[in-house]
Parts: sequence; C-alpha cells; structure tokens
Amino acid sequence: MFRERIITQAHQWITERAYILDTETTGLDKQAQVVEIAVTDIDGQVIFQRYLHPSVLIDPEAQAVHGITLRALSNEPQWPQIADELIPLLTSRPLIIFNEKFDLRLIAQTAKAFAMDTRWIKQLQSQCAMELAAQFYGETNRYGTISLANAARAAGVSVKGKAHTAVVDCQTTAAVVRSIADLYSQLK
Repeated sequence: MFRERIITQAHQWITERAYILDTETTGLDKQAQVVEIAVTDIDGQVIFQRYLHPSVLIDPEAQAVHGITLRALSNEPQWPQIADELIPLLTSRPLIIFNEKFDLRLIAQTAKAFAMDTRWIKQLQSQCAMELAAQFYGETNRYGTISLANAARAAGVSVKGKAHTAVVDCQTTAAVVRSIADLYSQLK
C-alpha cells in the first residue's frame, strides 16, 4: 500500500506536467547563493537555464563539486536581472525539486541578498523528489535521505552529462520520477 502511494504520487506529477528545478550554489551556509538555476519539463527538455553572478565568494568545497568559478560568472546576470523572467515560470506549474528545502532556502537567500521579495516562494506548489526516492528506494545516508546519484542508480537511470550541473541534475531527477511513475500501469 505504501509503495502504491509513492508510485501514484510520481504518476500524478507526470500527469500534472510538473517542472523540475535544480540549483548549484556558492555553498551551504546562510549566506550562500545560487550560481546556476535550471528548469526542465518532466521529459527533461530545458525550459530555463542561467548562470548567476553571486554577491558572495564561492566556497572551495562547492566549487570542487560543480566546477563553477567566480571568474566564469563575472559577466553573468545577478538575481535581479533574471527574477522577472523566472518567477512567473516557477509559479505557473507544480515543481519537483530534489532536496526541495535546500533549493528553496538558497533561492530565498539569493533574493534576500539583493533586497528582493521572497513571499512568492511560499506560494510555490513544490514537492521533494528526494523524499519520494528515499521512501521508494530506501535511505542511503546518515541524513535519512538518498543522493540523486544513488536514486538514479536504484532506478536504473544513467546520468547523461556532467552531474552537479543544474540541467543534468534536473534531467536526472525527471528520469528518476518517470521510472517510479512507469510502475503505475502495474497497479491496475
């Protein structure tokens, strides 16, 4: 019954044509900001992708994960330059986010760093694909969750491209959700 509920949830996300969102960031702390943001559809087609020039330095550990340098971002827009395009997109459909709380916190921190409104974030219809995958495949780390790499492995999904880029992580998340949703036909 529990497994059926998870499969049904994934199937619902597919039928709602939810968007997938992912970010790469300057780090993990309370001052960290988004340096890349992407949105794909549930099939993995890119709807939106931007690199962002943060107002803080990139933590060396974060840079080692995603490979994005401050120098590479020097000519990229900052949050205020993309917000008017991005916010209507994010509020137009349900969102699936792998580690939803983290990405939404970092989006809020980025907006606040530029003295911009964050109230719209509370109105998002977002769901956490990490929680869904951890419930379906089992927890694989000390946090009681599952990494995107482990969820992809458990789903039999191969990562196409460089992991820890926002687009590839969106596409991998979409593939993991689709693999769970594909089991829906077996429930009937």
